[in-house]
Amino acid sequence: MSFLKASSAASRLGAPSPTPSNSSNSGAKRKRPADDVAASTVYSQPLDTGTGNHIFTQVTYTIEFLRGKSRWMTFQEITEYLNIPLHEDHLRTQLEVIFRSPTTSRIEHNPRDNTYRYKPKYDIRNAAQLKGWLQTQKSAQGLAVRELKDGWPNVHEEIREPERKREILVNRNKKDQVAKTVWINDPSLMHNLDEDFRNEWHKILLPPNPDDLRNKLVAAGLKPSSAPRAAMAAKPKEKKKKAPRRGGKQTNTHMASILKDYSHKRK
Repeated sequence: MSFLKASSAASRLGAPSPTPSNSSNSGAKRKRPADDVAASTVYSQPLDTGTGNHIFTQVTYTIEFLRGKSRWMTFQEITEYLNIPLHEDHLRTQLEVIFRSPTTSRIEHNPRDNTYRYKPKYDIRNAAQLKGWLQTQKSAQGLAVRELKDGWPNVHEEIREPERKREILVNRNKKDQVAKTVWINDPSLMHNLDEDFRNEWHKILLPPNPDDLRNKLVAAGLKPSSAPRAAMAAKPKEKKKKAPRRGGKQTNTHMASILKDYSHKRK
């Protein structure tokens, strides 16, 4: 068995290496030119990466901050909330320009004292402003309460008093009595009914069967709204008579003596 061990050892020594060697015949290791180029190349990095995104993120935080406040805020109060240091003049200047821009629709700027506040869709923050806004409308369209809540957080509680005074009309959900829509109202048009009139009104009972109600209206000479419409018979369409063909321009006049005339057979 010794000759088998010797031959297997020899075959292992003479087996080629599975990875190619980077050394030459002389034994010196060759340098890879790519390593030297990559080590000597310096790539420039962009400055202020993501600055634009950072600024508009701060604007979003400012809008949410002003939304929860019911007063005008100074620029210093806003920057303190955003935790912007005083030495970052470039960022502070950019924010101030954006806050004062008319395209920033959710921030209102007061140029008299350079203060800011949240600007909702409707500039209504109390009951007096609500009545004034509704009185200036030319249509009788109501105003959604959920849109008022954007700039008037306590709208549900504070509209109860003008509703009690009948200065506004409020439409509420039947299930939870949450206000949905408000309209302007004139209290002078609201009248109290006598109790006798109320009693007489409630004594009038409608028949439970709709057919009985319809028959009573017809008997009184009235037309019920639920009366079926009388279908009008469609008139048959009259067939159009074809107009007789008029003779057009005569052609082949030079062959009039040869051709036979069939004009007397026209229908």
